[in-house]
Amino acid sequence: MPAATSPPSPSELLHYLPAQRVLICKECRYAIQPSAVSRHLKDLHHIYRSDRQELVEYAKGLQLVDTAHVVLPPPHEAPVPFLPTENGLACAREGCTHLCITTKRMKSHWATAHKDVVGSGFSQWRPVTLQTFFRGNQLRYFVVSAQSTPESPSPQNSDTQSEPDSRMSETTSPSDCSEPWSLASETPCPSDWSADDVALFRHFTKFTFYDLGCGPRSRKTWQGPIPEMAFRHDFLKHGILACAALHLAQLNPPERRRYEMIAACHQARGLPQFRALVGAPTDETCNAILAFSHLLIVHCFAAEEQDETLLLVREGEESGLPDWLKVIRSSCTMFSHLWHVMKNGLMKPFIEETMQDEPLPIIPENPEHAARLKQLLTLPIYGKNPPLLEILEHQMTAYTSSLIILARGFGAAQAATDKGAFTMWTAVQIWPARIPLEFLDLLRAREPAALVLLAHYCILLGPLEESWYMGGFRKRLLERIYWQLDEEWRRWLDWPFAECGLTPPGRMEDVQCDPMTASG
Repeated sequence: MPAATSPPSPSELLHYLPAQRVLICKECRYAIQPSAVSRHLKDLHHIYRSDRQELVEYAKGLQLVDTAHVVLPPPHEAPVPFLPTENGLACAREGCTHLCITTKRMKSHWATAHKDVVGSGFSQWRPVTLQTFFRGNQLRYFVVSAQSTPESPSPQNSDTQSEPDSRMSETTSPSDCSEPWSLASETPCPSDWSADDVALFRHFTKFTFYDLGCGPRSRKTWQGPIPEMAFRHDFLKHGILACAALHLAQLNPPERRRYEMIAACHQARGLPQFRALVGAPTDETCNAILAFSHLLIVHCFAAEEQDETLLLVREGEESGLPDWLKVIRSSCTMFSHLWHVMKNGLMKPFIEETMQDEPLPIIPENPEHAARLKQLLTLPIYGKNPPLLEILEHQMTAYTSSLIILARGFGAAQAATDKGAFTMWTAVQIWPARIPLEFLDLLRAREPAALVLLAHYCILLGPLEESWYMGGFRKRLLERIYWQLDEEWRRWLDWPFAECGLTPPGRMEDVQCDPMTASG
């Protein structure tokens, strides 16, 4: 909602439940995670620091517990005030407490948990009224008495053959359907779209859009205006459908391969027109091209493990390490002469929420980060054996420049995280979009020092780990880098692996020392 002249008082916006020790936002109609109160007030309600201080102090004075420790109300009590009720299903198997919203999910539950043939009646489940305190990956339903409210969502219990499951998995969310902005209008899609295309498009505007923005304004742009551009630009339509299909591949593991193939087909259909237009973007096409570029980066991350057909990630027998970086870099540097048009037009919310508005130091403020990165200055001449390539002056310049940009990236990442504004666009802008082309050549040649630098970039991707398109990406990338290096160089990966909460594969006892204590 827009910032008000005077901020709401705690009692106007917030409702505390002492029995469960949760704090409900009355407008958003779900509980706020204890560690996210300030960010919630800023990002979703545009209440800035001085105005939200009273609300934050009120929350600090309450006994709030982490989402995992919230004790749910006993079954069949009256609905919790300010939470929506939903028509759902409860498993009828004795001793089973599974709850969900759709018959499709209940059938899947019976097939996997009870290994039983799914019937057609209510012998295996029964209708119930459900609520949940939290959304997203903290969603936990509980049963309440059947007292509906005018705002309760309509039932979603029908199965269709032409439309993908319209609700997020109860265990996988980044998307929250109860945000205070409205869903994109059900504008009829063009008559030449297939039923499958329409279903994927609707999934994008209901769920996939959420992780493409970092706040309500940019998310609303991804939910409505950008999809509407797809009616005029066919390549953007295919980019959106490819992204939705990859999202569904993550949500439906049994159907993963099918959705991956659908995504590959749509991406392959959209790329030729995109390539034809990208060399000369105009006022009319620049927003659609920028949106497709963003979706293309999502595709690079989400399909990195599986997609070998689009030449976006791998090339022949090469390691593929620089290819997605090249896509990112070119996608972020093609609009310089039209930037004034985009930052004041349709993409303005997206750009404003992700731009850095204060100068950043060259050296990170975190002393440990600064010390670790300083060690990398001598990396190209580290070790008993010289690098595979002769270190020429321009290569050394490319490496040093990339290291300085990475150091600034640590500061930018921390600033964006503190503001609750770290998105994929932040992740690509703080390093991949700025590194010199010569550094990509070093990566393509598998220069060890360049690979180690890329491994340190993985540290900055932490805030995106829970996004559906980034899950496991940095683990796969770090392991791929690890196997590209010999034992003498692998010790330099200890810190990136540790910062990412991972253990290097195949680590040997004699290479466990820390490069901070190693002598060169």
